[in-house]
Amino acid sequence: MAYKRSLLLLIGYGFTATLTIFYGLVEKQSLFVTFVCFHLVVCLCIPVLHGWWEGSLQESWQFAWGQMEHRGVLFGVTSGVVLMLGACVGIWVLLRTEGRTETVRQVLELWGLNSRWIWWFSLYLVVVNSLLEELFWRGFVLQRFLVVMSRVVGILLSSFFYCLYHLVVSTVLFGFRWGCLMTLLVFGVGCFWGWMKGRFPSVYPTWFSHLLADLGLVIPVLWWIF
Repeated sequence: MAYKRSLLLLIGYGFTATLTIFYGLVEKQSLFVTFVCFHLVVCLCIPVLHGWWEGSLQESWQFAWGQMEHRGVLFGVTSGVVLMLGACVGIWVLLRTEGRTETVRQVLELWGLNSRWIWWFSLYLVVVNSLLEELFWRGFVLQRFLVVMSRVVGILLSSFFYCLYHLVVSTVLFGFRWGCLMTLLVFGVGCFWGWMKGRFPSVYPTWFSHLLADLGLVIPVLWWIF
């Protein structure tokens, strides 16, 4: 019974992440509301309250951060550079379609982004978003999946929930077909970061890799959209 309860809780957390993104971007059409709901409620409050409920908050927090090791950091930075270049090239290809740049800009402006806030948004997305997502998906969700299932299944399931809300974002910006393709790529990257977490337990290797990958998404926005 405890096994089923823990598993259902984690699955509920996974769907909650997607619901907050949908609520913020589709219903409220606001990046601010989205970041508050997703980062504050999902990425911070859920792990803290769950750890407090388990009675292992301090232990879980220390485990999620871990100790920095140079080999893992080097691997994270190297993989991050590859992902960054891939993201830049991929978005460049997508934006070559006539009218797509203007469409994406209009959606981002509808969500509250403009040239006055673009640099702060970019910094927040690259540094803060990547850290909170790694602490939540690989530092919290994945580690608890591994208590009740095998590593392979845990990585696949956590990566599924990680990529699910990216379907909302990418579909709104690029259409359903490209949104599905981008979501599959995010699923693959999530599996890769889940594997990295097993090889290098601290948050730093996956965070640096994720940070650089997000930078690969921000650079096209700064260069070609705004």
